[in-house]
Parts: sequence; structure tokens; C-alpha cells
Amino acid sequence: MFSRSASPTPLILGLVCLASASAAAVEAVESVTIRDDNGNGSFFSVDFENNYLPNVVLRENGAASFEALKAQAVAARTFAYYKLETGSSFIRNSQADQVYSLGGARSNPGGRWDAAVAETEGEFLSFDGITTASFYVAGAIPSSPTGFASPSDPDPTNTQRFVTYPRADNLAGPNNRGSSLGFRGTVSNPNYPNRGAMSQNGADVLSDEGVHYADILKTFYGGDIQLGVASQTRGQTPFGEKKLATFERNDETFVRPLTFAGQARNLGGGTSVARTAARATTPGGISQELVIDYDPVADAADGGVDGFFVRHLSGASLSQRLTALTSGTVINPAADPVGNVILPTTGTIGFSLLAEPDPAALPGAAAGLEVALAIDDFGDDSILGSTTEQSFFQPVVADGTWRRYEWSLEDAAFASAFGAAGDGVLGSRFTLDSILLRGFGDATVYLDDVFFDATGVVIPEPTALVALLLAGAAAGSRRRRRGLISPAG
Repeated sequence: MFSRSASPTPLILGLVCLASASAAAVEAVESVTIRDDNGNGSFFSVDFENNYLPNVVLRENGAASFEALKAQAVAARTFAYYKLETGSSFIRNSQADQVYSLGGARSNPGGRWDAAVAETEGEFLSFDGITTASFYVAGAIPSSPTGFASPSDPDPTNTQRFVTYPRADNLAGPNNRGSSLGFRGTVSNPNYPNRGAMSQNGADVLSDEGVHYADILKTFYGGDIQLGVASQTRGQTPFGEKKLATFERNDETFVRPLTFAGQARNLGGGTSVARTAARATTPGGISQELVIDYDPVADAADGGVDGFFVRHLSGASLSQRLTALTSGTVINPAADPVGNVILPTTGTIGFSLLAEPDPAALPGAAAGLEVALAIDDFGDDSILGSTTEQSFFQPVVADGTWRRYEWSLEDAAFASAFGAAGDGVLGSRFTLDSILLRGFGDATVYLDDVFFDATGVVIPEPTALVALLLAGAAAGSRRRRRGLISPAG
């Protein structure tokens, strides 16, 4: 790529013509073969996640700040998968493909470059099930904090002409024709692998401004670009526990007010959400503080008392798509697959919560506070037709201690949510939709470390057992559900 390297590399000019890519899910590779065009032209193989990608991130944009490094890791991983999917048995070590080194095999560079790869482990970009080519170039050096370059900004590599801003231009589906760096289709005959080109300088500016890596990617590849995790086959080393949100550098995908969702009820004007350093699962870290101002007057106004309900939505702030993905009108959805990472429906999902004790309630209680989550599940073909399933509620222990609340991704742990939005049967893939809270009084809780563990298995403790038994009675012939509340640490 025409990149902004940590070390200067020769600029190789040439346009890439894109062939049609397979719509099949990407299968993870553990090693990759490199042709050493920056060296003696020999071939060698290295570990894909633990060697190749950290070195590419270092060489292609190593001086960038961390969210830009994460965006670079996803783009580099995606481009490699695109090359392998479209018939290549190797990847060139040069700007013709991606710079791995100035010649020869290298060890893992560690540091921020390895961390950026690890935090995005397995993640790649696609549109409508088609892996993208994820072009990236150095681009001009933006003077604006928006990351958008103006005509007067310096462009030392003469690559700003390839950069695209489809999200700002409301170009979704076939209207996003991609970058002139590759073959551009037409609206009636789109070339979906070409969704644009990222500016590395622009990404660095956005990262400096606290923009999440998913929104950096959507800035340059479109609001409908889809993050997903490569599927692994039996015998491969499983990916580690994936943090879906840690709040360390920004609000990540939990960017909307607690009152945003239509299902929110009986919430007063003091309800708020904000990042805070007052509490965190790790010393010196950041969490989200959720302040729930229960409105008993509004609760009683409808003739009954059903408490408050919060649906804390997950979804990148720049999410955008056409109503039918490849046709229709432009929408900006929240709690939609397009704004979250597609994951396999295996293992466990959960988060850490710390609930402050309520002085007016019994010890360890906070006005009947309970927590659950919702997911959007679908099959292998398309995110369209996804259904929203809701887990059973677990009681929140309000003792000022961090605790992990975890659910097993089984049919029996979920039921249809929000009216007719779900069917209680999980598809093979899913995205996180929202975290749900309900209760009958004011509450202050801290949210941290939202996670997915593809190999996780949980066993219920006594605090969750009642919820499990009640949920099991409703599940009928479904498999036995499993859940966990445990001290986080």
C-alpha cells in the first residue's frame, strides 16, 4: 500500500483490479506465506496473528496513536484475507501488497503494535458477506480535527486522491463505488470488495481526537462496512477472550443516552451515562457510570407499578446502511448488526458491573436491580432478517464490588425480546444488541469489560440459581441454561 511507514519504503505505483470475491465467511489462517520483495525475493512463512500482522502494523503506520493502530490492524488483516481468498497463495512484502519488513523474517515487535493486533484478534471487514480489499494510503496530513483533508493540506506522498469519505457523503450499498486505487464498479454493477481507501494520516488525527477504531473504519470505508471475526476450524488455537468494550479511550459502542431506546421507561431527568475514573476493574482504568433516576410518579401514572427499564444500546456511532442493505433509503441504526462485531454463537458473553449499595434497601440489594443482555442473531448468509433475543435476568449484587455477569450462548439462555423481535432460537452468528437493567428505585452502577469468550463455559452460583430455575421452567424442551455471577478480578 501507499503507506505512512515507520521506516521509509519505496513507493510502487500500480492500480489493483479487483475480482469478484467469495461471499463465504472468512476462515482463519494460523500462518501466512510471504514473498520477500523487499529482500531477496525468497519465500518464508510466519504466524499470521502473532508475527505477520504486528510487523505490518509497525511498518505501515507504526507511529500512529492506538485507535488508528487498531484500525490499521483490521485493514491489514482484511487485505491479507482478501488476497488469499482471491487466489493468491502468498502475500508480497512490499507496498505492492503490504510492508512486513525491510527484508527477511522478523520477530514479533511487541509493544503497541502487538497490542493493537491482539485487541482486534481475528477481526476483518466485509460488506454483504463479501470480504473487502481494505485499501489504505498515507493521504494528506489533515489540519482539521475531523480527520478530513482540505485541498491546502500537505500531501507529501501524493495519495490523498485515493482517499474516500463515503460515510460523510451518505454513500451506502452500491452507491459507494470505492476508491480509484482499485477497479470501481457502477451503481447497477457494483464491485463490493472495493469500499474505499483509508487515510492513515486522517486515521491518526481521528484517533488523537478519541474516535473509536470502528468509527475510524466507517469514516473511510462506509457506515455499512461490517466488522466480523474469522471462523476457526477444529484444531486451531482458539482466539482469546475478546473485549467488546473497555471504555479506556472512549465510549466505544455504548455512545447513546440511557433514555435513547424506545423501550426505556420511568426514567427521571437525572438519568445519565458517562465515562469515569472513579471506578474500574483495573487500577487507573476507566469505566462507564450509569446513574438511574427512577421516576415513581411516571411509574404510577399508568395505574400500576412496573419499575424502570433501561436498554443500553451497543453500536458504533457512525453506523449507516440502506434499509435493505443493497437497496432502499439510508438509515442510521442503533443496536444493529452493522454497528457491532459479528461473532460465532458459541461460548459465553457478559460484562463486569459494580453496583453501589442502596442505603434504603436490604444489604446487598439495590431496589430490586436486575441485569440481562440482548443479542441480534442470524444465520450464515446475511445480517438482514436478524432477530433480537433477550437473556434471562440476573439479580445484581449491590455491595460495591466488581462482579462478572455472564451468560452461555445457548438457545435455553435466551427468549424472544421486545414483542415479536425474536424467536428464542439462536442463529449461528450474532452481534451484541444492548445491556438491560430494571428495578424499582434509584441506582448507580459502573459498567466495564464487556466481553465474549468463544470457549467460555459457566456454572451458576447460588445467587443466579433462582433466575436460572425460573428461566428453565419457561424454556420447555430447550437445553438447560447456564449463567454466572462471580467477583471480577
